[in-house]
Amino acid sequence: MSPRTRTGLIFGLGLAAAKLAAAGTEPGMPTMPDSSSQCVYWYDNNGFMSCEAAASSNWITVEELREYNPSIGAGCTNFQKGFSYCVEIDPSLPIGGGLTTTSTSTSSTSATSSTTSSTKTSSTTLTTITTKPTTTTTSTKTTSTSTSTTTRGNGITTPTPLQREIVSNCDAFYMVKDKETCDTVAKANGISVAQLQQWNPSVGSNCAGLWANAYACVSIIGHTPTPVAPGNGIQTPSPLQQQIVSNCDAFYKVQKDENCDKVASKNGISVSQLQQWNPSVGSNCAGLWADAYACVSIIGHTPTAVNPGNGIQTPTPIQDGMTKSCKTFHLVSGQTCQSILDRYKITLANFYKWNPAVGNNCQSMWDKTYVCVAVL
Repeated sequence: MSPRTRTGLIFGLGLAAAKLAAAGTEPGMPTMPDSSSQCVYWYDNNGFMSCEAAASSNWITVEELREYNPSIGAGCTNFQKGFSYCVEIDPSLPIGGGLTTTSTSTSSTSATSSTTSSTKTSSTTLTTITTKPTTTTTSTKTTSTSTSTTTRGNGITTPTPLQREIVSNCDAFYMVKDKETCDTVAKANGISVAQLQQWNPSVGSNCAGLWANAYACVSIIGHTPTPVAPGNGIQTPSPLQQQIVSNCDAFYKVQKDENCDKVASKNGISVSQLQQWNPSVGSNCAGLWADAYACVSIIGHTPTAVNPGNGIQTPTPIQDGMTKSCKTFHLVSGQTCQSILDRYKITLANFYKWNPAVGNNCQSMWDKTYVCVAVL
């Protein structure tokens, strides 16, 4: 049965039935990540119908409903109120994670800290998501939406729900809050509005397509994030874990295959402190994201020294990549790079060699963080 015929029949059932069931060619509620990518018609579960009744009212069997929505368990378990479920598919559509389109385009990109622009030609695969969470322009009601993660073809763990369209090489995500704009999202993640729009094409040139309560892509593979300064005056790198506390003053980039124990041990803190300062990590550490910065110290916290294996006690926090042969450390407290070089009579080349994360001209040196100023 075509969506048009189905719509006419539903309309003919009258207003009473309309109150019980809402359906359409696009979901009006969040969808489950495993719903069929071939779906052409959706049922919005407002809780007034059982799983069996929802299937029957849409002229399919319960078995077909479960086939189109594998998250529904045997006996119609996990049929959740507040989600849209697929009730009709088009077998001629490709099977995959949403609709994909491949396009080759020439675009001009420019960073906010530079006036120069570069033109590049690239092939970008866009992932289109049909789940529409609350839009940023609607604030008449507040809904609670559960999130989940999936692993995409690029090996990056991807949370849901997502913006309607994001690039396929995304490696960092940000949950857009209600009433946020492209400007605030870009600023919070150290990127330009142009980059946000390029990585999330459905946002549009005027940002009208930015969805609240959905993840936006804020970094792609190969992108180097720009540190940003939040309200506490501490320079904050990006991408971050999904949730961190606002008084964080030191960060650590979680490596692949690292768990909470390893991250905590490396930074001289307890697992409970790591979980407290990064709430999204969760009690079982399942929410710890690789390739994203975690908070490993807060304002007022006294770090515990750790031993890197060379016999020298290394204080924390430090920036990534510090030399393992360091014997003397300096806590940056508002000084400039040059003042540190002058104090310890070292060259910029050596300082950068021992502390590669600060950048070749010290543009990324963090305050309230230890740097190496002498080696064994």
